[in-house]
Amino acid sequence: MKAWGAALMALAVSVTAAAAVEAVATTWLNVRSGPGGGFAVVTTLAPDTLVNVTECQDNGWCYVEHTGPSGWVSSTYLAAPTTGGGGGSSNPDCKMSLTLGPSGPSLSLVCGDGSVTLPLPGTTPPEPPPPPVGDQACFYTDPNYAGQEFCYGVGTLNSLNATFNNKISSVKISGAARARLCDNTNLGGPCYTVTADTALLAAAANDKASSLAVHTGNWLEVVPLPLPPVLPLLPVTHSSGLIDLNQTFSVNLDNGSIGSAGADIWYQAVTATQKYITPRNGAQLALGDGSNRGYAGCRVASFNAAQIPLGAIPVGTYVCVKTSEGRTSQFRLNGYAGTTMKLGYTTWTN
Repeated sequence: MKAWGAALMALAVSVTAAAAVEAVATTWLNVRSGPGGGFAVVTTLAPDTLVNVTECQDNGWCYVEHTGPSGWVSSTYLAAPTTGGGGGSSNPDCKMSLTLGPSGPSLSLVCGDGSVTLPLPGTTPPEPPPPPVGDQACFYTDPNYAGQEFCYGVGTLNSLNATFNNKISSVKISGAARARLCDNTNLGGPCYTVTADTALLAAAANDKASSLAVHTGNWLEVVPLPLPPVLPLLPVTHSSGLIDLNQTFSVNLDNGSIGSAGADIWYQAVTATQKYITPRNGAQLALGDGSNRGYAGCRVASFNAAQIPLGAIPVGTYVCVKTSEGRTSQFRLNGYAGTTMKLGYTTWTN
């Protein structure tokens, strides 16, 4: 029992000090520039590829390092190595294993017939599952629920934006919802009703809707009131990827090019300890609270032309950018390699 306790204490120390945990890919696995499926693919892992897990977020995405480009993967497709590994246990009868379950990744100390589970460094307890989806319909620009997507509850859209106008090809139905698709704006012209999941709309409705309504029960004809113009429902990615930004170099976030004439941020080094991220060519920055605000948050952020000291941007911080071409962008400081900053970024078109 004393040996088991000593092993647990040794593991606790090693978990606190650990910078990475080994894992392997269980299938062909995309590595992305940020923690989510919406970020750009930077490389693909083959099955059984060994990686080092250095950070995990509560949405189940983990930052991994390996011999190729590093980035983010879904922990659903990671597993503990079947051989090797360690854990630094002082008890030869104990071993450490990585467990990737429905509650997220964890480290387990296994001694004999018992085990103790400790949290993976950098993770937080998972949030409760989202509430069940109510009465709504989801619309897709391609067959088989692919392409651009938006979902809408009970209500009316008298006109569709350019992304979806005359482009809806498949529909998913939740709850008691029904979808009414009409050829013209303001629910005018021929209309077509969808009552169940439809992977490909009939020819009479495919790629023809300019307005729609989601309702329950039978449809009652009403005179629609004019509504304000519909704003774009989904952000459109203009450019995304990983950047290795050397000290004193600049990068254009509109295309990811380093040292180009339209650079937006400059890795400025005044002295060995006095360093900044400085906006260039009319670009502006918004640090805020350093969280991942995405397109919606960055689009309304308070931008200014002030430089940001590196001390205010620890690893894991997100910074919003209004590029020199007027686009909304966001980058994340993923880490350092010597004096080189390793960034992941996304710039949106709209």
